[in-house]
Amino acid sequence: MSNPLPAAGLAERDRESLAARNRLAVAISNVLSPPVLVAPILALGVWLSDVPGTWRYAALYLAIAVLVPLGDLVWLLHRGKVSDFHLAQRGQRTRPFLVSILCTTASLLLLVRLDAPRIFIALVQAALLQAVLLFLITLFWQVSIHTATVAGFATLAVLALGSSGLALLLLVPVVGWARVHLRRHTVAQTIAGAAIGSGTLLVSVHGLLW
Repeated sequence: MSNPLPAAGLAERDRESLAARNRLAVAISNVLSPPVLVAPILALGVWLSDVPGTWRYAALYLAIAVLVPLGDLVWLLHRGKVSDFHLAQRGQRTRPFLVSILCTTASLLLLVRLDAPRIFIALVQAALLQAVLLFLITLFWQVSIHTATVAGFATLAVLALGSSGLALLLLVPVVGWARVHLRRHTVAQTIAGAAIGSGTLLVSVHGLLW
């Protein structure tokens, strides 16, 4: 859970308004968090591949590259090694990032070995490239993982659904607002995250769709 802004010292109406915005920002951060967006991202990846049985590769990726790192994060949270699920403290992000990168690499190698559809492999490559870039930047700057994930999701939606997916691009500024409002990131950090999320996906699928 994200820590809302303090409401002490404000007029009653202002406190109520701030509390409502805090609750909204927390809800947005939780509902559109990276682990939650995995399911629709994989569904779009299966749709975009248009190859029967791709859901099996998606399930394999989910088990290795998502559930294992997620389980490790829950264990770290239980042991008090990280302060919250969203990894607000930059210094606590190193192990989760490394576990995620290793698991994504393993899933990518296995999918290549199993001859998964090229477009689906490209999406896994995008996930790996995004994770590596975010990790390297996180070593010195609190770039937003939330906006990176939602921007990648929205970009993928446009590629998979065409104009029907354009409305999902609005999720990027919505998530950006929530992260800035909760003082988890600056505007620049959310923009950088969005650029990485969208850019890594476009670079990975370039040449496969055009």
